[in-house]
Amino acid sequence: MKLSLIISALRLRCPSFEGRISGAAEYKPIPDTAKMKLPSAWVIPLDDNVSEQKSQTDYWQELTEGFAVIVIMDNTQDQRGQAAAFDVVHDVRAELWKALLGWELEDYDPIQYDGGNLLDMNRAHLYYQFDFSAKTDIAAEDTQHWDDLQQLEELALVAVDVDFMKPDGDIEHKLRIPLDE
Repeated sequence: MKLSLIISALRLRCPSFEGRISGAAEYKPIPDTAKMKLPSAWVIPLDDNVSEQKSQTDYWQELTEGFAVIVIMDNTQDQRGQAAAFDVVHDVRAELWKALLGWELEDYDPIQYDGGNLLDMNRAHLYYQFDFSAKTDIAAEDTQHWDDLQQLEELALVAVDVDFMKPDGDIEHKLRIPLDE
């Protein structure tokens, strides 16, 4: 899944972040976040999970791709986490749901919400992770085998040689069927 599309959509559809949404391969709370205006968010990839191969004649697996939106919120007004910060979590979650849930990226089923959890909280910041996923199929066209098949020349002739009298290598009958006619 192209997370750049998710980031662009969140920047457009989540006004409370005022465009402060970035991407990363993984997230670790760093001191630089203290320098950013809050709230801000990071979009990171999560696990890919696949079903078993479903086809006996070609290739077909269902792939569930996950991503997270990690939100960093100002916690200076609610250092003990008793009220205000978690009300903001609720409001931010609602905004993320409006921006993402049910959205169908090309070749994917609608995005769904998979849950959230508190990552960290200190006197200045509250870090909360919201998990999402979408399903797609891995098909024969996505495989190396498909590319190999595309490199083959078009079948032009079916040739059958029959040795039916004795298995001595003498061909008694030949059949040629041209397919290009």
